[in-house]
Parts: sequence; C-alpha cells; structure tokens
Amino acid sequence: MSEERDIEAAAALVSDADPATNKSAFWIDFGPLLIFFVAFHGLRRRYPDEAMLWAAGIFAVAAVAALIIGWLRHRHVSGMLMFSTAIIVVTAGLALLADNKIIFYMKPTIVNALFGVAVIGGAIFGKNLIRLLMGNSFTLPLEAWNKLAWAWGLFFFAMAALNEVIWRTQSENFWVNFKVFGFLPLTIAFTLCCVPFIKRHGGLDALTRD
Repeated sequence: MSEERDIEAAAALVSDADPATNKSAFWIDFGPLLIFFVAFHGLRRRYPDEAMLWAAGIFAVAAVAALIIGWLRHRHVSGMLMFSTAIIVVTAGLALLADNKIIFYMKPTIVNALFGVAVIGGAIFGKNLIRLLMGNSFTLPLEAWNKLAWAWGLFFFAMAALNEVIWRTQSENFWVNFKVFGFLPLTIAFTLCCVPFIKRHGGLDALTRD
C-alpha cells in the first residue's frame, strides 16, 4: 500500500460508499504500488544493482498515469492523492538523478512523519484532519475526534520509525515485500482497532441502522 493513502483506506473501511466506486479507487490508489512490486522483482533477476532505481521510476510513471485516469473517470481527485503522487515523483526522480536508493527508501519515513505532524498539529490547533476526511462517514463528539487524531498521528510516527528500522537493517528484497504486504495489513489492523472506539461514541450508529 502507498503509505500516504492510509487515512483514506481507513475511511473506506467504515463508510457506506458504493462498492464499484471503491473498487475503482482501489486500483487507482494501489495499482501503481503493485506495478512497482512486479517491476522490481522482474528487473532484479537481470539487473540486481539497478532494479530498485528503475522500479522507482516505473512507480512514478504509473502513479502519474493513475492520477490522470482518476481525473478522467471521476472528474475529481483527492488532495491526498495529488500529494502522494507528487512525493512519489519527486523522491523517485531525485533517487534516479543522484543514483542513490536511500532517497527512495526514506520516502515512507518522510511521508508518515509529515502526516503525523499534520494530524496531531491539526488536532491541537482546531483543524482536525481526521474529522475533515472521515466526517462524511460518521459523526463523533469533538473530544472523540481529537483522540482519534492523536491515535492516528502516533500510528504514523510508529510507521515512520518502522520503515527506518527495516530499510537500515533488512535486505532490499525484504523492504520491497514489506512495503507492499506489510504496511497495508498493519494499517487495516490499526483501523479495525479504532472501530470499537468509534462505535462506543456512537459514530457508526447511523451506518448500523442503514
């Protein structure tokens, strides 16, 4: 999963959005990451030293293509999708220009840390980003929204720290596999852990009645 879509994925899990729309959004959001995964493992068999950098370039192209497809299909793309695409393009481009994989390895660290600061900072200064994103899915008291924001902010910081540990201590192959098959399950697990809190504060009552 692309780390910067984590909050949107959480909103989808507790929303009553149309399944066809969710399916389309899934491929627009996560299709480029799957292409990156396939490209890396395909290239590393023949070009083990350059596979990561070339796969990062392919990832950037796929992310831009997904953004364009999303706009053509829905005539709208979220600010988060535009932000994530820009980060992918910038980090992949810098990694290729500098011939330095570390820049791309650190992308999840930088993005998750930025989201952590933005989410917690927003809760402190009265601009709760979690409420802005999920407010159309359910209703919570302000105090509950702020607690949820703090929980998500700390989760993002934890994911940033986890990425740092993995890329610094594990193999390149392990990092790629975890990027695709590790971050998503962790995000889903954390989201599911938030559901009882949301229900306890009446946030899912309307969805349950429907």
